[in-house]
Amino acid sequence: MTQVKLRELQRRIHELKTLIGDENLEGSEGAADRLAKFVMLNPHGMEYSQQLDTLLSLSKPQDGLHDNLLLAKAKLIADDQRRSERLSQLNREYQHTDGGMQALYELTRQKIRLYQREDDSDVEKRKFLAEARDMLTSFLNLYPGSFYVEQVRRNLEDLPRLD
Repeated sequence: MTQVKLRELQRRIHELKTLIGDENLEGSEGAADRLAKFVMLNPHGMEYSQQLDTLLSLSKPQDGLHDNLLLAKAKLIADDQRRSERLSQLNREYQHTDGGMQALYELTRQKIRLYQREDDSDVEKRKFLAEARDMLTSFLNLYPGSFYVEQVRRNLEDLPRLD
């Protein structure tokens, strides 16, 4: 197994451990059942979006799992701009939850990908680089104890500095 695959596996295990934590069991009646159903969903299945909608309709905004369901829906948005807007909104609304933290992490990953896709001469590339660096730094400040800190630092170190 390569280092990259090992880190990805560790990240996924950590996300699952966080997801099945006490925070996501809190809420209205049936919270544990909804969490169990959510964990078992196949994000690559054709019915995934509909299954998320069903779970969202059964949960209340104060339920611990609600932010995670909204995050899963946001990750399905195909348009980069709309997905960025939604992830930013989720991070602002749920900043102190695991879903809010993961929304910012996903947003930083998206900005890095956008930066890497742009041509070297493009003004947009510089904009995406600045946004990615700012978000990575913000992540480190907001979530210093997060499992993602090591990867976020590595991403920040790998990005060129702005002149």
